[in-house]
Amino acid sequence: MPLDPHGIDWDETGREAVELFKGLLRLDTTNPPGNENRAAEYLAEALSEDGLDPWIVESAPGRANLVVRLPATVDTPTGGPLLLAGHTDVVPAQAARWTHPPFSGAEEDGHIWGRGAVDMKNMVAMSTMVAKLMARSGRERKRDLIVAAVADEEAGCGHGSKFLVDNHPSRVNAEFMLGEVGGFWLNIGPQSYIPIMVAEKGSVHLRMTARGPSGHGSIPRPDNALVQLASAIETLGKNRLPYHLSPVMEDFIRKLADTQPLPASMGLKSLLNSRLSGPVLDKILPDPSISRNFNALLHNTVSPTVMHAGSNRNVIPGEASCDLDGRTLPHFNGQDLKREVERCIDDPAIDIEVVSEAPAVQANPIGSPLLDTITDTLAVHAPDAIPAPYMIPGHTDARFFSRLGMRCYGFAPLKLDPDSDLVFSDLFHGVDERVPVDGFVWGQRVLYDVVSRFLAK
Repeated sequence: MPLDPHGIDWDETGREAVELFKGLLRLDTTNPPGNENRAAEYLAEALSEDGLDPWIVESAPGRANLVVRLPATVDTPTGGPLLLAGHTDVVPAQAARWTHPPFSGAEEDGHIWGRGAVDMKNMVAMSTMVAKLMARSGRERKRDLIVAAVADEEAGCGHGSKFLVDNHPSRVNAEFMLGEVGGFWLNIGPQSYIPIMVAEKGSVHLRMTARGPSGHGSIPRPDNALVQLASAIETLGKNRLPYHLSPVMEDFIRKLADTQPLPASMGLKSLLNSRLSGPVLDKILPDPSISRNFNALLHNTVSPTVMHAGSNRNVIPGEASCDLDGRTLPHFNGQDLKREVERCIDDPAIDIEVVSEAPAVQANPIGSPLLDTITDTLAVHAPDAIPAPYMIPGHTDARFFSRLGMRCYGFAPLKLDPDSDLVFSDLFHGVDERVPVDGFVWGQRVLYDVVSRFLAK
């Protein structure tokens, strides 16, 4: 491959990035317990090789966060810093079910295998490589570049992004942030899309409680608190909360519908109608996983997750409760969700309380010079794919970084060939998590080009 306009040999650089990535995957940073210090020390050594001075701070023993800053090279920056953020902890993996050991960083069959390959050591490795390349190039930077590799995203962010925002905000404060869950190829029918996360749902912990008389288990009674609670849970499981079409999802669905053939386009357009969306989700969409995702993005949702009741098998408990994992769309809060759940179960004997909540995050305004740079860069590297800003049903480190006022986007570019059987959502936390070597190198080049173009503005 010839040198690009920046003088980078992408054959050689791609190989270097792959080796950095594989080395990161070999570090077991399963959370709990985390042990993210292993990753921080590994990345610090790689950054130091190019004259950079990374800063490492522990929120608790072994729970390390790394931050490195490349200052602007002009006297008067054109804007605030750009933060590239990624977490180094990963969810547990059942090694016996994997084709290659989850912490092997194996390169086999054209793929790189390992827990964290898509969530999200790929972005951490690519961001580190971007910092190294920027340091080598000596190119003009009209704003600061910050790279943060943080701990604990998989268990609530308390030792990572939240810790940094609460205790060291000046280290990470930026105008814009690029993080996870965006930039991957989404192949639907004949068309490929590249989602860019511009919003994520809020998180609400609800507790639903039923009370009734205690008694001996040998004498059943219909006002058993557990029976009452079970009925409420069943109602939630069989019914959706009210339909809400956010502007982000309306634009996303229209973009899909306008570029899909019949009959898929008609089905997608029907999701924009509150009366038709339910039947489409239940009966029309062919893939249950797609239906579940659209359902989550068109409604506030609750999932029963933890039950609390009784202590002895032969005693009817006087109280039973269930924790609900609630997710709220932008502009809704915990009290809004509580009211929707109360109306759904329609049982005044059931008490519902908001235990805790974190609001939804949305780039405001969504459009920006950074988003323009992303779409312009994709037009060069993926001219046949359609960039599509969208929302995710979960949460990322953006929920804490956004508290500093930065506009957060999810963009960790990864090419998944349309002819491949790999589906991004199936790889997330899944068995045999892996990425194509070529797709990773494509992402590395795209991320570098986005950053270098944006810093030059």
